[in-house]
Amino acid sequence: MWMVSKEAMEEAMRVERKLADPEKREESLADIEHMIEVKQSHLWRADVGSCCGALCNLTGQIEIESGILQDAAEALKSGDDGKAASLLGDYIAFLKEHYEPERPSY
Repeated sequence: MWMVSKEAMEEAMRVERKLADPEKREESLADIEHMIEVKQSHLWRADVGSCCGALCNLTGQIEIESGILQDAAEALKSGDDGKAASLLGDYIAFLKEHYEPERPSY
């Protein structure tokens, strides 16, 4: 099982809460698009920089995460804020299921 940083999890939850405010719609979209860019960077690193990307199914997990985020961004662009919020909830649930929380330094 992989680890997820506390900051990454908090960011996803912050964006999900922000979607409840229609005035922060564009800001939420920008946040989601940034999260997609980060995932794409992780995917590239897993594919190019390491032999473990495919062996450990890391690339598959990242592709799923990226897909959920892309669907959320498309929902926002088409005006379906409820669907975007639901997809962000799915994304957070996926992180919780497939990643362990970051452990404190010992």
